[in-house]
Amino acid sequence: MNDKQESLKALQQIPGVGKTVANDLWRMGIRAVADLKGKSAEELYVLHNDERGQVQDICMLYTFRCAIYFANTVNKVRDPEKLKWWNWMDKVRVSSVEKDRAIRETFNRHTSAKSSRLR
Repeated sequence: MNDKQESLKALQQIPGVGKTVANDLWRMGIRAVADLKGKSAEELYVLHNDERGQVQDICMLYTFRCAIYFANTVNKVRDPEKLKWWNWMDKVRVSSVEKDRAIRETFNRHTSAKSSRLR
């Protein structure tokens, strides 16, 4: 087995991550579960949408949230309910396109505020 295959197999240990999502993570530079530690699910979702060339289903955002939780918690203390991607849904439901737009607007505001402080 080569390095990529080993990485994909390891990523598939994350609940909700199968072959396709593992490959998507690989293309975004995630090679191991530990690479997800400290990541932003929202940033990954926008990056994933950009890589795919269109907004993906919002369930992908929930899968990223679940994956990051998995990476950031120790096996013995993981809440089994938080290992189900559908339990990471937003309380207020919006379309995938609306969510993508809102995330980008938030990042743009944050980036603009940061750069204006540097001037």
